[in-house]
Amino acid sequence: MIGRSLCVVIATALAFPTVAHAQDPTVTPAVTPAVTPAVTPAVDPADLPPLPPADEDMSSSATVLAAASAEEDVVVGAAKREQSLGNVASAVTVISADRIRRFGYRTVGEAVAGVAGVYLEDNRINASLGIRGLQIPGDFNTRILVLVDGATINEAWGASSGLGFENLVSLDEIARIEVIRGPVSSVYGANAFFGIINIVTRAAAESSRAWGRVSVNKIAGVIATAGFASGSVDRQLRGGVLAMSRFGETLSVPDIGGGLSSDGSYGMLASLVGSYGGTFGQVRAYRVRRDSPFAPYDGDPAADTPYIQLNSQLLVEGGHTRELTKRLTLAGRAYLNAYRFFDDIDEYDSDPNFIDFGDALTIGAELRGRYEVIEDGKLGVTAGAEASRNQTKSRSYYEGDEANGAGGLAGVPLDFNLAGIYAEADTAPTKWLGATGGLRFDSNSKVDQRLSPRAALFLAKPEHYGIKLLYAEGFRNPSAFEGAFFDNTTFKANPDIGAERIRSFEAVAWAKPIPGLLTRLSGFYWDARDVIVQVLDPADLLLQFQNLGRFVTQGVEVEVSYRNSKGWYAFGGAAVAKVGSSEEAGAELAYGDVPDSAPVTANGGVSTPRLLELAHLSTEVTLIGRRPTRPALDGSASPDSPGWLGWSVIVYAPNIRGFDITVGARNLVGRRDLLPAPGDYDRSAPEAVVIPRIPGEGREVFAKVGYSY
Repeated sequence: MIGRSLCVVIATALAFPTVAHAQDPTVTPAVTPAVTPAVTPAVDPADLPPLPPADEDMSSSATVLAAASAEEDVVVGAAKREQSLGNVASAVTVISADRIRRFGYRTVGEAVAGVAGVYLEDNRINASLGIRGLQIPGDFNTRILVLVDGATINEAWGASSGLGFENLVSLDEIARIEVIRGPVSSVYGANAFFGIINIVTRAAAESSRAWGRVSVNKIAGVIATAGFASGSVDRQLRGGVLAMSRFGETLSVPDIGGGLSSDGSYGMLASLVGSYGGTFGQVRAYRVRRDSPFAPYDGDPAADTPYIQLNSQLLVEGGHTRELTKRLTLAGRAYLNAYRFFDDIDEYDSDPNFIDFGDALTIGAELRGRYEVIEDGKLGVTAGAEASRNQTKSRSYYEGDEANGAGGLAGVPLDFNLAGIYAEADTAPTKWLGATGGLRFDSNSKVDQRLSPRAALFLAKPEHYGIKLLYAEGFRNPSAFEGAFFDNTTFKANPDIGAERIRSFEAVAWAKPIPGLLTRLSGFYWDARDVIVQVLDPADLLLQFQNLGRFVTQGVEVEVSYRNSKGWYAFGGAAVAKVGSSEEAGAELAYGDVPDSAPVTANGGVSTPRLLELAHLSTEVTLIGRRPTRPALDGSASPDSPGWLGWSVIVYAPNIRGFDITVGARNLVGRRDLLPAPGDYDRSAPEAVVIPRIPGEGREVFAKVGYSY
């Protein structure tokens, strides 16, 4: 099993067995055929995922390739159990710790933006992901379910999930990231709408170790991380901290102003994770302040800090997994997710400042089981039930006058209960044929009830090539922020808002033509209805969330990755999507003018072995096609966001007497991405105007040094 070799996943949404990474690459996982080590030159263990390895570890090149391939072929998050890429009912990409280090990623968002069909836009309020051409303006990643070791990061007030530094895990803790495309509500319920990002953290090595790293970035500023890990595969304790302080930039935006320099950010996170036998637990917390120079919500661009946003989150989870018989495994977990949103707006021509709070507390539990009806994977059933109590409250007022704010001293509370029950059966009657079918029923005490099915058919020659035919439905409930929030100034509530729903059809062809090479081609059709969009109501110039009809994306996606025993690593991918929308469910779709939709995205990277036995040289290119922007108040077209090409070069020297050194440059082309602006930046004072575009980050150089033992 993976937990006894490469990967031991800890607290992975009750996956069976529980998993996180261990550093024993010399044993081949059960999900791949056994590889007999050949008599070949030894390969430096610094090329082995995860990094850094122990100095004394050496491995044959055949074992290195088997270990690396297995690392990127195992998926846990798609069905809350271990699966190989060939029998997962989704199109999945796995990002290894090795890739994260070689390409110098700083956040989960940056790492995920390197996979096919995904693009990242940091609008100085939030780092938002688009998938397969769809990026809803103003979305705080509410349609992507983000998990860390199986626990949900999305909070109950805004349903947001931070993918920048406002996250519950630092990259130094990560063993791999699973990017799972398409709705997975049949397993996870709400929010698994456009996909899932499952973050799996690293486990302790066989002996104690600790590390620390500091990087200096021209724009992102100073980032420092430290951590420790002690114990063995089934008894371990790990912890980590991160602190960051952003330098920022000075920028100019038409209709907002010039010399905008309030682009700072400050934050820290901490984590503690442990396991003892089948019992596991984790505690994670972060607190991050983000300033936006673009003065959202009618902030005063001339102020020193026109807008301050502060996010804080605490996640506590514990559970136990037990194998009752060789066929039956049961697991249970309980969790607490507490979140606070705060912003401070220095409004134009107004004094004092305007304050917003958004609070959420979720307490929940899940019980699930896995039964092998027929052994050897021929028939299995996974079933479970989950329930949670959610308490939220919004408060908005002028500083010092809370009694006259929205909702008065009581604020705007919204409490609700969630409950779900699900089951999924999987069968593989022959080596070349497999199938999966699942169903989940969800109840929300404030919105409605939903039934979410999923089905998949697999035809394959194992470890060589195969075809997957996939169907899934999903939904997303409106958050407390989207439905109940109002502030008496710029936002108004929408008590009639309803749930979104999506239907997905996909065909996937994959192949492993030679050792180390994995290829995938997908054809997809997503149909999302009643999608919630933030709009500026021309009648009163107030922002409101509304169900705006239908969004459809259809197209093709291709992805390739290659790794060999010499240390070469390469990846590439592209997606071409035709995106259409209509404001009425039954109206004809209009294509080509959906705000923030990218019809073409592409990315690719190459990383060398250790040159001169010292460092990897890596380069990565990202392309985001032209994106329409929101129309002006009179309905006329606003200028589009042009296509953007990003190019990065990274030099990474691992394990030089315990030190690792990374230097590089991002956005070497030097041209900023003119991002489609969310409605948060539209202005009603001194005059009403839609802000269609804002500038992304410019060219940046950086250096990082670390030490581990």
